[in-house]
Amino acid sequence: MDSRLCILTGAAGEVGRATARRFAESGWSLILCDRTDDVEKLADGLSAEFGPRCIGIRMDLTRDDEVDAVARKAADTGIPLRFLGLIAAINHPAVSIEQMDMSVWDKVQNVNLRANVKFISACVPLLRKSGNASIATVSSFWGREGHAYFSPYCASKAALISLTQSVAAELAPDIRVNCVAPGNINTPMHFNALAVEAAQRGITPDEMRSIEWGKIPMRRPAETAEIASAIHFLSTEDSSYFVGATLDVNGGCRFT
Repeated sequence: MDSRLCILTGAAGEVGRATARRFAESGWSLILCDRTDDVEKLADGLSAEFGPRCIGIRMDLTRDDEVDAVARKAADTGIPLRFLGLIAAINHPAVSIEQMDMSVWDKVQNVNLRANVKFISACVPLLRKSGNASIATVSSFWGREGHAYFSPYCASKAALISLTQSVAAELAPDIRVNCVAPGNINTPMHFNALAVEAAQRGITPDEMRSIEWGKIPMRRPAETAEIASAIHFLSTEDSSYFVGATLDVNGGCRFT
C-alpha cells in the first residue's frame, strides 16, 4: 500500500471516476465512497490496474454513522490520510420558490452541504495526525451566482464556498482547505439539461448547445479529467500556499 491515503466521495460519478483514476495514477491509496455498487467495481478495477490499494465503500453520506465508519476504515488501513476530496452532490428539477417542497430543499442541503461538514469533522483528526494534509470541496460556478428556479442547488454551492473559507481559516497551517468550482462539464447530465431546456424554449438541442457554449470563452464544456486535475492539484506541494481559495474551472465564464 502507498504511504498516502485519499478519501473521495461521489467517486462513482463522472467527475469522481476521473478523479479516482488521477489519484491512482499518482500512486495514492484510495477509499472511494458512493451510494451505488458501482463504487466497489471501480475500486476493484483500479486495484487491478494500479495495484491492490483501492477500497470501495457503498454508503449514504447523509448518515453520520456511515461517515464515521469511513473514517474508522481509513484509520484501520494504517496509511496516513493526506487528502479528502468532497465531490458528491445532487441537483434537482427546476422549481419556483412559490412551489418549493421543503423536502427537496432539505435533501439538497443535506447532501451538498451538511454531509461535507460531517466528513470534514470526522476526518480532521486523521488529517492533522498525518501532517501535510489537505481538503478539497467541490462547488460550482452556480455557487458564484444565483439562478432562477435553482435556489436550493445554488444556495448549497454558495454556502460550500463560504464553508471552505471558514474551515480553511480554522485549520491552517496544519491542513489546507480549498475549493474547486466547475462550470459545465461534458457529461450526460449536462446534455440532458440542455435537452430539457431546449424543449422548454421550443428550440433544438443543437441550438441550445450553441447558446450555452457561446457563453464560455473556451467554447466547450470541461472534460472530467480537467476537473480531476484541479482537484488533484490541491493535494500536491504545488498548491502549498493555497488556503481558502476557490479555483474556477469553467472555461472563462463570468458566471451568467
